[in-house]
Amino acid sequence: MKISIVSSLNESSIPETQVIEKFEDLCSFLSQLGYDGIELALLEPEKIPLKRIIEISNSYQMKIPALGTGATYIRFKYSIGSIEPSIRSNALHRLKKYIELASRINSKVIIGLIRGRYSYKSNLEIEKTNIVNSLKDCCKIAEDAGVILLLEPINRFEIDSCNTIKESIKLIEEVNSDYLKLMIDSFHMHLEEDPELIWTELDSYHSLIQHVHLADDTRRAPGTGHINFKRLIGVLEKNNYNEFYSFETIMKPSFEKIAKDSIKYLRSLKI
Repeated sequence: MKISIVSSLNESSIPETQVIEKFEDLCSFLSQLGYDGIELALLEPEKIPLKRIIEISNSYQMKIPALGTGATYIRFKYSIGSIEPSIRSNALHRLKKYIELASRINSKVIIGLIRGRYSYKSNLEIEKTNIVNSLKDCCKIAEDAGVILLLEPINRFEIDSCNTIKESIKLIEEVNSDYLKLMIDSFHMHLEEDPELIWTELDSYHSLIQHVHLADDTRRAPGTGHINFKRLIGVLEKNNYNEFYSFETIMKPSFEKIAKDSIKYLRSLKI
């Protein structure tokens, strides 16, 4: 079982020397806890001091399994579904930067919030078509770079497209690229999936799943709510899942406590 946790590096707001220092502190702390990797939530991946990041991650034997792109939508409102061609173009430009970094660090790129919310000025079919066409363009870039893109189902309160695993599978099939795979998130699953049928669906779609986010139904650390993580992980492990489980939670009371408690809980399941 490979375990990571999500963290930002604040690369847009602090000097490069502090980015390097923060990354090394994270790697040192997490490696001592038994983590195998650190998932990076970035805003401007081109600002990452690549050479030093690679050196540090190698020295601690810490992988960077995935790059989060949601900040691009949150901060800039760039989305691949927008009715505005310039906004879609900006979103694709930013995604290319993530893909370029991912190709250098052997990472995957998450396509989640960057799908955007639908505009009241538009209609659903136009924006769905925009998402499909944008993903096809992204997949061409990803294929050239040898990078896997991860489509993340996100709950309806945060995004308007692909809220469920079935909807996401349908989109993946429509895009029809070997470089677009599925990631799942236990928090979003809790809000959107049928609590009984989901286990059969995971059995059916397991070969597409290449990354997993873990958070409880409170969106806090696993083990603080009611999600059956033993059953969830058991289904995946039964189907020979060998990619990362990555904690993405509200980091309260602190990142350090969440990191310690989450990995302790996951190890205690003894799956």
